[in-house]
Amino acid sequence: MTQLSVETITVALFLLCFYHLPNLRERTESGVQRAINLIIAVAFGTLMTMVAISAHSTKLFDKISDYFLETSYKLGGGHNVVNVILVDMRGLDTIFEIVVLGIAALAIYGLIKLRNKKEAE
Repeated sequence: MTQLSVETITVALFLLCFYHLPNLRERTESGVQRAINLIIAVAFGTLMTMVAISAHSTKLFDKISDYFLETSYKLGGGHNVVNVILVDMRGLDTIFEIVVLGIAALAIYGLIKLRNKKEAE
């Protein structure tokens, strides 16, 4: 139930955001600016690839997933590890995530109403 409500609200928020985005315009940049943007993008992509590879190959700590697999049935009483983590082990965190999404939805709704009110004037 938690996952269903969070994903439903998230999809609704994304659709609202996409609906109210401004129209796209063609970018007008010089060749030098495009080259600089390309160099920055390639450098950042290379950096993130190196970080990901180094994080993947590091074995400094035990995996936390082993703890959850071992204790999910004893602590939560359920066989579905994901549901036990969301509801029993991280229940308050999940509730607060839903509250944050709800507040964001109300804020977006308020902004849309404000924009419609200004357009009507």
